[in-house]
Amino acid sequence: MLGLGLFVGLLVTAAIRAPLPRIGDHWHARYSIVVCGQVQPALPFTQGNVHSHGDGLIHIHPEVPSESGNNANLRRFFESAGVTFSANAVEFPDGRAYRNGDRCPNGTAGRARLLVNGEASEAFERYVPRNGDVIVIQFD
Repeated sequence: MLGLGLFVGLLVTAAIRAPLPRIGDHWHARYSIVVCGQVQPALPFTQGNVHSHGDGLIHIHPEVPSESGNNANLRRFFESAGVTFSANAVEFPDGRAYRNGDRCPNGTAGRARLLVNGEASEAFERYVPRNGDVIVIQFD
């Protein structure tokens, strides 16, 4: 039998931890990409269970197990649009690539960053968007 303190601790931990997307969910997370202080256009319509309608939202509605849970991540979203995003770089399908240490027009060395709801995250492409998240991909 669990002690009361351990039981309460488990309940609090479970309540804090947001669920992962499951088959049948239909979630949305707002995103923007900012390169050297310039907001980039929303990505175009893409296919898949984690995709965009070209509206600045990540649409997450898994239909198969391989695209649910931890697999419904930013890597899957950006791959659907031909974008590479990692802790080291942001690369677009048109050939524009921004790698850590590259200079912005103002002369400062840039680096890739992920902000989730205003907080820095080290998860980068592994991050699984939650319903209502605000995600900012930065290179600055």
